[in-house]
Amino acid sequence: MYQEDIRIAIDFGSTKVCSAVIRRESHGEPELLALNVMPCDAMTRGDLVNQQAASDVIRASVNEASQQCDLNFKRAYIGIGGKHVRSFTGWGETTKFDFATGVTEHDVLTAVRSAAAENVQKSDHLLYATPINYRIDKNTNFRKPPIGMHPDILEVEAHLIICDINHYEALFAAVEATGIEPIHGGATIIAEAEHLLSDYERTSGAVMIDVGGSDTEIAVFQEGKTVSVSSLPVGGFHFTNDIAFSYEIPFDNAEAVKLAAGTVDMSSSERDTEIDPNKLTGGERVVDVEKALTKVSVSHLLRERIMDMAKLFKHRIMQAEELRDKEFYNLAFTGGGAKLDGFANAAKMAMGVRGKVDLRKPSGIKSLPESVSDPTMSGAICVMLRALDRIERDNHVAREPVPQPKPAPVAATTEQQNKGWRNIFRR
Repeated sequence: MYQEDIRIAIDFGSTKVCSAVIRRESHGEPELLALNVMPCDAMTRGDLVNQQAASDVIRASVNEASQQCDLNFKRAYIGIGGKHVRSFTGWGETTKFDFATGVTEHDVLTAVRSAAAENVQKSDHLLYATPINYRIDKNTNFRKPPIGMHPDILEVEAHLIICDINHYEALFAAVEATGIEPIHGGATIIAEAEHLLSDYERTSGAVMIDVGGSDTEIAVFQEGKTVSVSSLPVGGFHFTNDIAFSYEIPFDNAEAVKLAAGTVDMSSSERDTEIDPNKLTGGERVVDVEKALTKVSVSHLLRERIMDMAKLFKHRIMQAEELRDKEFYNLAFTGGGAKLDGFANAAKMAMGVRGKVDLRKPSGIKSLPESVSDPTMSGAICVMLRALDRIERDNHVAREPVPQPKPAPVAATTEQQNKGWRNIFRR
């Protein structure tokens, strides 16, 4: 068991904690061993407000995943996302190149590190850095690394993704309190984009949007590179809040109504079906609903909210210069807030996107049931897959599973004993 490549990842959402355990088989194919999602009230609007409560939820989630695969874990990858993650660009430089080789990949990496050191403030923690532009001797620009050239100075413009250091340290402290060593897993939205978008999409122009509970993360790609990462304070919470406010019902009942409607497609054959929020909660009648709730009325309300959210998405995407004048690019949604049937189509109409717009979820993993191949799980699974791609081998298992008791040996019969003695004498 200690020789196997088994890893666990923990993803912090604005309303949940998700744990995923994956094993890499001998031929490299990932296999899902366990998956668990638990609601988390320790996060409020993307802020960790109760570290002890967060530790309790993390411990419970990891324990549940451990029981599913009969393993205990000592380490875990941590995915970081939400409103505390953002990006910007900065320049770094390096000199003194080897005469025989000229500029090497190591020199480019040195310049990227210089860009991070000069531009990332002490109040922030660097999650991810990648080169996007190059310049030699202060006057010649390149879109690709000038490997092999012999300049006096190499300058590299790096795209830097950072997280507020207080939020980063609070999350890691919550994990450490459970007895698990947290390992930097990077920005969740980058991991999702790398595995839910194709190479062609990231090259031609694509946007990855993760609609969470209270925040939405947006990553813009062009020419295979990340050009922008940002977030907006809107998410699935606002759907539920609209229902609660419009129909004057408690928030828990409104959440049940949202799930019961389940669609923004008002052409559904069940559009006139009435929804009783009291029956959905499974308890006694707790609220008097004066307005009639039908699937079509709730769907219309949800659709209006999506249209408003989509306009915010469009405005934020157009802030990226690389896509500002483009009419055609691909748009992919993921996250629990985007699961409503018809979400992608409604957003496409509101944004006027001419490219492909759809909902993405993890796939291509052995033993991943269709029932849990869900956009809600994208964060933890994609963080794990990114680690599998970038880290050759790792093992997060604390100990081997408890061996199963072996059945007691059955006493030999008299005939078997006599046969054994006859064989001995024959030899």
